[in-house]
Amino acid sequence: MNKMLPIVALCSAAILTTILLNGCDKTASANVQAPQPHLSTFLSLHNQYCEKKYDTPESLQSSLDKAPELAPAKDFNGVYEVHVNGISFAVSPEEDGCTTDVMVQTSDNKELFSFEDINKALLSVGYVETGEPVSRKDLGTDQSELTIIEKKYISPKGEITTLDFPLEKKDKYYMTLFAEKFSEAKRETKERIIQSLKMASK
Repeated sequence: MNKMLPIVALCSAAILTTILLNGCDKTASANVQAPQPHLSTFLSLHNQYCEKKYDTPESLQSSLDKAPELAPAKDFNGVYEVHVNGISFAVSPEEDGCTTDVMVQTSDNKELFSFEDINKALLSVGYVETGEPVSRKDLGTDQSELTIIEKKYISPKGEITTLDFPLEKKDKYYMTLFAEKFSEAKRETKERIIQSLKMASK
């Protein structure tokens, strides 16, 4: 009787198990590190339209009117949107800036990304935090009260940018990223914040 066969079989099984486990580990790691397409789309849209320099609200409006990928939103006057993989992303010209928004939870309860995800992504592309996030109450699309978290940044272009992210009822509130523009008073506030950040870094 060949006593080596069980040993060979065990070794082969161990090697196979190791390969399978390593394969699973790599798959799990890939899942954890996989890029978030919805977050990438949102930030790309904000960068393309709201981070761009405009001298007047009219120039922003004109840019959105001419954008080939955007179309006027049917249910919201003055809002432009694009649908990507069934998700509506919107850009809105404001009197004092530009807003990008998206509903971060779909009707089938899929969350596109979290507050931590977008905060980390903004910091990674050069946004600078100007303070701690603050929670406050707001109204959802169904007029019910909910809690959101508000956080302010200085964008890579030097603009005060505000993130409003819902902490609950995420399918009833549009998460917004708002870049302040055009207002002289806001420019002065921005300059004071930038100056204080520079002094703090010395």
